[in-house]
Amino acid sequence: PLLARLQRSLAFYSGVVPVLGQYVVRPWLHDMGWEKKSMAELYEEMDDWGSQKLQETLLSLRGFYVKTGQVLSTRVDLFSEPYTRRLRVLQDSLPPVPAAEIKQVVADELCGGGSLKEIFREFDDAPLGTASIAQVHRAVLKDGRRVAVKVLRPNCEPLLRGDLVNLKSFALLLKGKLPVDYYPVFCELERALDGELDFLSEAQSALKVAASIRHDPLGRQIEPPLAVPLAVPGLVTRRVLVMDYIEGTPMSRLEERAKELGIELGSPMGRAFGRRLLEALTMAYGNMIFSAGFVHGDPHPGNIFILEGGRVALIDCGQVCQLFREQRLLVSDAILAAAAYDGSAKAIRALADVVRAFGVTFLPGTENEDEAAASVALYLFGDPDVAFPGGYSRQEFSAESPLRRLGAFPSELVLLGRASVLVKGVASRLGVKWSVAQQWEPLAKDCITAICDEDECRLPSWALPSANPHYSEHADSPEGRLKFADAARGCASLVRRWGLQK
Repeated sequence: PLLARLQRSLAFYSGVVPVLGQYVVRPWLHDMGWEKKSMAELYEEMDDWGSQKLQETLLSLRGFYVKTGQVLSTRVDLFSEPYTRRLRVLQDSLPPVPAAEIKQVVADELCGGGSLKEIFREFDDAPLGTASIAQVHRAVLKDGRRVAVKVLRPNCEPLLRGDLVNLKSFALLLKGKLPVDYYPVFCELERALDGELDFLSEAQSALKVAASIRHDPLGRQIEPPLAVPLAVPGLVTRRVLVMDYIEGTPMSRLEERAKELGIELGSPMGRAFGRRLLEALTMAYGNMIFSAGFVHGDPHPGNIFILEGGRVALIDCGQVCQLFREQRLLVSDAILAAAAYDGSAKAIRALADVVRAFGVTFLPGTENEDEAAASVALYLFGDPDVAFPGGYSRQEFSAESPLRRLGAFPSELVLLGRASVLVKGVASRLGVKWSVAQQWEPLAKDCITAICDEDECRLPSWALPSANPHYSEHADSPEGRLKFADAARGCASLVRRWGLQK
């Protein structure tokens, strides 16, 4: 309803504007001599109050504002510790929907309004996790399998769509004052929301993601770098998704879990673990991008689980992105150019050409557009300590950030950017030096080899026989095929049973 949307808009602006405004007003008061505290004390006080105010605002509003806070909480390279620490609670700790409401939704969707006991032996009241769109509960099926049951929050869709309208308006209001035009970003997230609100679509996407990470760009089956829980066949509707149960610790609670195990994340053991985690995420996303171009688009720490033995799992495939042939070739070219970047004019031009070919444009009057375009590519894929050309800054919120010069930024790059930003944020948080470009360079080369020959086009990884988790390499061998004699004996047996029944 319009009135409810206006009330939420008022609550959002009344919470966020004071947080942003203090960073303008209080330094000005300090320069005028009316603030007696040092600038260091001033910023410490503003960060502490601002982070608490922002956390309270987003938690009270919930909805899509929470997803925005989740992204901010991962950017330890951009935001002060109070903001990332306090916003981290948004990753998996929202107030739950009452269990009775959740069970009623499940009963209506899977049991025709009957008893949950028709399908489930157990169904926990306490949720495993709560998010802006859905809530997840542990359950046990009648056959003893442990499962996770994901349930769409009742009446959440109007709320989420209204929040996106407010965020798009906010982005338009602050256009030119933020480091990048976030309006197209929120437009892309609005499009992706359709998939997140339909669990039938999410179940299909999970199959594609799982198949993508099990195959390299040349179509060869490999050991998957991480696990992806899949739906239980037949137990999925638009509002309920029953899937494999994943037992582990969400990355949002990694520091807490590490302390319980007596591991310091900055220690040699902690860094070794960090490298394993980064290898799993980087290889998984590399295979998604370069094997078939089907990419998980919501990689925040609440969706990444650390399992026993250090294995990694990736959940929530509601938000995805499909990169087609030409786009995968462009990303491959960008990765190769970023990996080979040496600051020369030739290297700058190579990166700039790829960025423009992807559809990125810049504001009128942008000087040294080649340097701006190359800097955008390095921001997405370059080494964390690489110097940007043309005097541009690596800091996203700097006045010299190349992102401030962007005119148009294609929607596909929005979700790709979230993947690369995740990996960089995790590396920064764990104190591990990590280069996305160097890690993805071999995959990019294989991608070019695999898709440049149109006469020998390969099927997408999820359409290959080996995409089935239960696939056997002997299924297509003579030993694995159904033989005529076996078929004949089966038919004869069927005829005899039919005759006996007559």
